[in-house]
Amino acid sequence: MEWPHVRLGDVAQEFISGGTPSTRVEHYWTGDIPWITGADVTDNVVVAGRKCITQEAIDNSATHVVPKGAILLVTRTGVGKVAKAGADIAISQDLTGIVLKEGTNADFVAAAIRQKTRNLLDIQQGAIIKGVLRKDVEKLEIPLPPLSEQRRIVEILDQAERIRRLRDDADAKTERILPALFIKMFGDPRTNPMGWPVRPLRSFLNSVERRDPVKCQEEQFVYVDIASIDGATGRIVSTKKWFGHEAPGRARQVIRSSDVLVSTVRPYLRATAMVPEELDGQIGSTGFCVLRSATGAGHGYLYALSRMSWFTEQLNSRARGASYPAVTDRDIWDLPVPLPDDCALLSHADMVVKKAMEIQEEQRRNSEHLQAVFKGLLHRAFTGDLTASWREAYRKELLQETEHQATTLKKNYSGIRQ
Repeated sequence: MEWPHVRLGDVAQEFISGGTPSTRVEHYWTGDIPWITGADVTDNVVVAGRKCITQEAIDNSATHVVPKGAILLVTRTGVGKVAKAGADIAISQDLTGIVLKEGTNADFVAAAIRQKTRNLLDIQQGAIIKGVLRKDVEKLEIPLPPLSEQRRIVEILDQAERIRRLRDDADAKTERILPALFIKMFGDPRTNPMGWPVRPLRSFLNSVERRDPVKCQEEQFVYVDIASIDGATGRIVSTKKWFGHEAPGRARQVIRSSDVLVSTVRPYLRATAMVPEELDGQIGSTGFCVLRSATGAGHGYLYALSRMSWFTEQLNSRARGASYPAVTDRDIWDLPVPLPDDCALLSHADMVVKKAMEIQEEQRRNSEHLQAVFKGLLHRAFTGDLTASWREAYRKELLQETEHQATTLKKNYSGIRQ
């Protein structure tokens, strides 16, 4: 069964524009009517924003209220984010409200628009602030199956979304493992409750050998630079291969398995990672300070420490420079930190941190698989494959509903593409 395609303007009863009340009139911002910008659209349903306004603010500005159940589409600064209004909400000029005609399910239409995000991004205009025009939004085409099938698709997608949320919650908990382990084993570095000796970090480290660019002209190596690190997860996610004669001047440091790489350039000071075994003996950028335990044990401590917010705060406070604030290796080496002198504890920490990293990696693979499944599910949802068996079971009812819908579309909507 081939679904008709309709323009968004054909199924919309009304498009609602937004605006910002004057910030110079303080009492405008003391009301109880939620007012949102594109930054507040972080979920599939929006019920509140970070600010509230009065009815007077609405009466004296370009903002308007989008009724509960309508669609919220970000059309400027973050184009393509879409949600449903879970309450009556006033909007800024970043958003367009879409009130739908009867015969359409708002959750289905929102999901269909979400599938077309790439189309919206491709037609953005503006040199500094990117946005899409109302006429382009109105022309956006979406599939429109019978209403009962729209609802069935939404039910299936909701179930998948709940699973994805559970995975996101699990990922968030996993990210908190390392800081929690560090504090449990070594205490909070801010207060040093276990009374470890506080010494410069250099006293815990070994020196790092340098690659000789003259002697290594024809050798090929794997190169790790700042762009290789995912600061959010503390992983090396990409590398480059260079021959010595073509390598950048910053390709100088020989990295070893279990070294901890710490970016020295802001805003990437949280870009830290532990070198895996497969990159042992390869080359790292001089944009990293390489932390290598002097005793062989303690790399787990160093990595967990580098992932603590306290550590990043220390580096930020020492960063210097106008255009590209940065710290030097010496700044990091001289950083006073609580340094455990219990070798057995450090060795145990190495094993515990390694296990935690393995769990994180497994979680990451599971998340990527789930994302791929969800993407495939969306594709099947809007090509009709997802509900094919259900459609076959209710073929007679759907044919009747489709005929009624076609009559309604022909009578009331323009621009139908079969």
